[in-house]
Amino acid sequence: QTCDGDRPLVAHFCGNDPEVLLAAARHVERAVDAVDLNLGCPQRVAHAGHFGSYLLDRGDRELVCRIVKRLSDSLPVPVFCKIRLLDSLE
Repeated sequence: QTCDGDRPLVAHFCGNDPEVLLAAARHVERAVDAVDLNLGCPQRVAHAGHFGSYLLDRGDRELVCRIVKRLSDSLPVPVFCKIRLLDSLE
């Protein structure tokens, strides 16, 4: 439960399956102002699960585009992505 002071309220999700992410976002779509796809998580669990910053490799661009398109075409709220900009790849 939230209050008016919690606005704007954004639901933060991570994953690598457009349909699973959409199903999760559907649970909150009427309670939030936007949905955020986390493409910035560098933790080991993200590597093991192939989500977060580990979807930023060139080979996953098509997947990321499919995820964002599926969410943005299907949800009544804006969808955006959190990424991390690093000074180097190390």
